[in-house]
Amino acid sequence: MREMMTESVRHDVCAAGIALLCEGGWEAFTTENIAKRLNVSRGVLYNYFKDKNDILYAIARASINELCDKLDEIASGGGSASGRLAEMACCIVDTFNQKRKYHRAIMENVPPPKAKDSTHPAIVGGMRRQAIVERVFRDGIASGEFRSIDLSAAGILFNGAIHHICMINDIGDTSIDPGPTVQLFLRSIQTNHE
Repeated sequence: MREMMTESVRHDVCAAGIALLCEGGWEAFTTENIAKRLNVSRGVLYNYFKDKNDILYAIARASINELCDKLDEIASGGGSASGRLAEMACCIVDTFNQKRKYHRAIMENVPPPKAKDSTHPAIVGGMRRQAIVERVFRDGIASGEFRSIDLSAAGILFNGAIHHICMINDIGDTSIDPGPTVQLFLRSIQTNHE
């Protein structure tokens, strides 16, 4: 029971932090504002989190896990590997566009990983996302849709292209459809190995 309460409180703290990041960016993201939003003292927050950065890391982890869970569901679905990759690209870009202000605050303020920090949310999330994408490329190879390709390179290029679209959308405050980029990328993979 206590573990469920702890998870519930941690979830509420993260939800309040996300709301503050979306509404006011990094400046609004303070332990004082989070506590006010939850009608608790700052001391209560420190029962569950070490500091503001610990809350930020928890939010980043939860966000990355939520996205990776969606991608895993798409990857496990039926249909062609190309179709699943295109759907995954749209999912990533849509998720970013829906929470643009929040993601910007996260990207600008989560400290980069230190050397060999395998627990950093960006490293853990990136590795999980890479593995999901590689699994879909493997399915494409197994079905004959793709010929022999370097799985790691294909996954990195795919994720890099989608990341670039998200950054362009953010900087230009636009909403570029990732579909044509993904189709061009997939065509180049198929052409280079025919």
